[in-house]
Amino acid sequence: MKKYIIEPEYHGYKVGDYLKEVLGYSSRSMRKIDIFLNGKKVKPNKKVRKLNRVLVKEHNKGTNIEPIKMDLDIVYEDKNLIILNKEPYLIVHPTKKKVDKTLAHGIVYYMKEQTGEIMVPRFYNRLDMNTSGIIVVAKNGFAQTFLQNKEKATVKKYYQTIVKGIVEENEFVIEESIGRVGESLKRELLSTEDGGQTAKTAVKVLKRMDGQNLTLLEVELFTGRTHQIRVHLSSIGHPILGDELYGWMVEGVKRQLLHAYKLIFTNPDTGKEETVTTTLPDDMEKIIKGEVIG
Repeated sequence: MKKYIIEPEYHGYKVGDYLKEVLGYSSRSMRKIDIFLNGKKVKPNKKVRKLNRVLVKEHNKGTNIEPIKMDLDIVYEDKNLIILNKEPYLIVHPTKKKVDKTLAHGIVYYMKEQTGEIMVPRFYNRLDMNTSGIIVVAKNGFAQTFLQNKEKATVKKYYQTIVKGIVEENEFVIEESIGRVGESLKRELLSTEDGGQTAKTAVKVLKRMDGQNLTLLEVELFTGRTHQIRVHLSSIGHPILGDELYGWMVEGVKRQLLHAYKLIFTNPDTGKEETVTTTLPDDMEKIIKGEVIG
């Protein structure tokens, strides 16, 4: 449930318009809530007066995902969001091949412990199984809709990754459309005329490891295409270390060394910009500190 007090400037608004225009509820999310005005259930066309009390109760959206107790690395939580640091090798959501013990199962268990109800996990973003780092889960439809509203919310995602070779340019942007040819899992550079989607990635060198012929990069995503970072870096001759699909496997590295380490976002409750960061996983830290590989 979410509670609001009508500010004087919205006196005379329809409560539905207030929820949409002021608070960012979508038409879709409005169909999934009950609205109470001063304790009485009302329809969206009911007009409000200043200082009226509005209570919004979401219809319970269940899920068939079984709750499984897991050790979750929660780095931020409030009444709207849970932000986690996902470990490598963990699938985010059940698939046809993997239906048990995903991150979603752990979230369902955690929310059941908090609320007593089985609730669907609302993931704002996804990561590949072998990619580690920040995952955002909305606790309610309002928060999910808010973050997806580009006019109201800022969401900036930053990654760190270790790539093959010494990247010479300190900062640059890759703008190459990406697509899939046929039924292949692999994505590649593909013009929009041939069905590719526009993709933009900003790259910044953090450390050059000359002795290992490696570079540590910070990467910012401006679009969210499947495998975008992996495709873009491979396309310029600097594939991610451990990336079996796009180019460079070495002994001792069991996954693509890609970590979603920082998130800048607009808080749905306060409207203020906040930053969450996570530490790098051990496999990346060891290489950065000079451990010889291969």
